[in-house]
Amino acid sequence: ALFAAPAVAQSVSYEGFSSTVSCSGSAFGCTDGGNVCCSLPTGFGFSVQFNNLPSGTQGQGYTNNGCSSFLFALFGPGTKCFNGGGTRATNMNWFHSPQGRRGIEARAAAEAATNCSSPAYFKYE
Repeated sequence: ALFAAPAVAQSVSYEGFSSTVSCSGSAFGCTDGGNVCCSLPTGFGFSVQFNNLPSGTQGQGYTNNGCSSFLFALFGPGTKCFNGGGTRATNMNWFHSPQGRRGIEARAAAEAATNCSSPAYFKYE
């Protein structure tokens, strides 16, 4: 008989930096299982890093008071950095997106917009 292993929920940590230089310096970050809109304090989000995005996922940044005004998408696998060049992401999230399509992005963003959180940690460098 064949047995299927249960799906394991993955957590990803992702961070909004005050620096525009390659995701460096001080940052506020969130760690969650996906589809959570993480709001950044003023002065952070000029670069955004998603740490160890699993394959078939993407991280996104937004420019409004929620996760609805799309700014960028970064696709897994791996650690990915967005440099805004002066444009600030006010909110960020990540979610499973095996097809890597905009339609899936819109659906996940709509779900995340109703599931918001504040950063879980701060790192000072």
